[in-house]
Amino acid sequence: MAVNKVPEMLQETRVYWDGEDNMIGIANVDLPELASSTTSITGVGLSGEVDAPVRGHFGSLELTLNWRTPHTSGLRMAGGNPVALQIYGSIQNFDSGASDYVEEQVIVTVRGRAKAYAPGTFEAMNTTDSSNTIEVHYIKIEVAGKTIVEIDKYGYKCVINGTDLMATIRRNIGMS
Repeated sequence: MAVNKVPEMLQETRVYWDGEDNMIGIANVDLPELASSTTSITGVGLSGEVDAPVRGHFGSLELTLNWRTPHTSGLRMAGGNPVALQIYGSIQNFDSGASDYVEEQVIVTVRGRAKAYAPGTFEAMNTTDSSNTIEVHYIKIEVAGKTIVEIDKYGYKCVINGTDLMATIRRNIGMS
């Protein structure tokens, strides 16, 4: 067990669509921001206004795939088509106590729909910076085999560090 483990970097990453290694050419992936949906609370007992997070609910979750050049996989992701991605990575940690490296696997599983495709800019001897925007309705982030985040908007599921924030809500509305 690494006692003094310091996370240093994402050493490598690879993106798969429907389990196929067909996403070569991606420059980087911008994962969605997990911003809670909020509602404005006012009234008796408050001296002002509070934007209260709605527990387990999130605003739009957009994932962006940034390409060096136009690619057939990127072009397939247009027009609202369903998308299922698996993003694998290797996190490099350094254990200063053991004076050794410790690598951990990170897996991000995403399901959503193609929201936009930008072909980019054509300029000689340069990348085009093409991109896809995916509207995510399911995301799961696992590090070293442990689920850190799992959000399923259609399934009313929101697990953060092992706690399902929507379990009671599902029960209260007759879903379980």
